[in-house]
Amino acid sequence: MQFLTQREKSSLVFLITGAMIATVVTIYLGVNIQQMNEKILSNKIHVIHTGGEIEESFIKKYEHNIGKYNINSYKPLMNSSEIVPKDWNIIAEDIGRKYNNYDAFVIVCGQDTLVYTASALAFMMENLSKPIILTDRDVDSAVRLSSKTKIPEIMIASGGKLLRGCRTVHKSSHLFTSPNYPPLEDWNCLKFPAEPSQIKFINPKINIIVVKIFPGMTAKYFLNLINANVQGIVLEMYCLGNAPTSEKFLDAISILAKKGVVIVAVSQCDEISEYDVDIRLLEAGVLSGYDMTTSAAYAKLSFLLSNVENKKLIGQLMEKSFRGEMTELEKTITK
Repeated sequence: MQFLTQREKSSLVFLITGAMIATVVTIYLGVNIQQMNEKILSNKIHVIHTGGEIEESFIKKYEHNIGKYNINSYKPLMNSSEIVPKDWNIIAEDIGRKYNNYDAFVIVCGQDTLVYTASALAFMMENLSKPIILTDRDVDSAVRLSSKTKIPEIMIASGGKLLRGCRTVHKSSHLFTSPNYPPLEDWNCLKFPAEPSQIKFINPKINIIVVKIFPGMTAKYFLNLINANVQGIVLEMYCLGNAPTSEKFLDAISILAKKGVVIVAVSQCDEISEYDVDIRLLEAGVLSGYDMTTSAAYAKLSFLLSNVENKKLIGQLMEKSFRGEMTELEKTITK
């Protein structure tokens, strides 16, 4: 057996000592970087439990980590599948009453209609200057995210990221994505407003329906709506914006539009690279929703029909981005 010389032993000790020092430095830097990333920007957080689930360990865990926050649970809780516009007014009014008392808000609600609630609040809450984050169950993550951001928007927390509420779709169980806009950071969020915040409510009496174009759909489907109490229609077209264009179909669309029904066309596909609306549909009275999600188009139309007296302006306003809900592009049409 060959033994190490004194010089080799000294070299080995030097290498081991160096490795240990490097390890200690790495751990130290890692801990400090993590602490920097966990920096609390907002410590007055209000959790509004409208529905959905809250982890049992949540309160005990955050009593020592976040500081000043509290939870208000609605009694009874709102059933997500039974949500109506009146419920959005209740949530918005609740936030409005407490707006000046907290740095951030976390809204816990059921997943079924979460994207609709987020889209509605995005339009109703004007001139936001603080984060309002929605989650369906992971309150722990949502509160942590709300404590580390100043983004002045209605957002959805999903997968450790903040998504623009009126850009988000429900991808699968407890997973939400924003296919046409990246997760929010300081560089791509809405600007801080110059005017004070205010709330504009949605009229619960406004009746808007969502209609999906499907193979075999005929003009009769829309003719049945002529005498119905409908003020708006969100029309889910085939992915690139196509729909039947027979004379009878276009005539039925035109009759509804002339009656005052606002018809907005969006895509059935979540991710859209191109979206063209046939010129014949536009001439019949259909408005392009560009790359808006169905929930955003529904909420925006509800917001406009509730707050704009001159209905002739709604067509122009639908083409304007209010909360980053759409990519403002030059209108494209297909001949």
